[in-house]
Amino acid sequence: MLAERAMQLNAEEDAASQPSIWRDVYNLMRCPGPPCNLRPYCWRDNVGKRHYKLKTHNLKSLIRHVEQGGTLETHDDVPDDFREQLYAEKQQDAERQRKRIASTVTGLPPINITNVLPSQTSTSSTETGLSKPSSPLEIPGQLDVAVRKYSEWQCTRVTNKSLKMEYQKVYHITLDEGLDLELIYEEQNAQFYIDKGIKSGIA
Repeated sequence: MLAERAMQLNAEEDAASQPSIWRDVYNLMRCPGPPCNLRPYCWRDNVGKRHYKLKTHNLKSLIRHVEQGGTLETHDDVPDDFREQLYAEKQQDAERQRKRIASTVTGLPPINITNVLPSQTSTSSTETGLSKPSSPLEIPGQLDVAVRKYSEWQCTRVTNKSLKMEYQKVYHITLDEGLDLELIYEEQNAQFYIDKGIKSGIA
């Protein structure tokens, strides 16, 4: 990729007295670094406030857009069809990740989450063993909002700043991987979060 890019840059600059389109696109899309870890290139979606990793084919698509007369001076200038392509790729990556998680879960003991309402009687000691949930968790409303509210609720239950930060990291990992509370409840895979650097007591 680097050799191809260098040859293209040299050819463009030799053929024209104007700056290289490739150089401009690559410089614009260079990842800013921490807290973003999508290096070397990413697109910053100012609407959704998320970063999307750019691969070679994505950068070439942006270069073609500019070569055909399109404007690309800021991240907001990225064309709608390109955005849709990135959203779809992110969704496909999340689906693959979900399948990978599901395939690794088989050897791990599940974590049982029990929600008890005040009007219900407590469960007997024979029912507290670890097992898969017998009924699906149904959370009304938008899935990403539910994840945010759950994270905020967890943060209100602790006073320690580092624990609050851990809950916020869980929130961001959950959204970045395209997960929601129902999927987490069904899979019950704490190791997934531990592997991402979350403390085991929080995961």
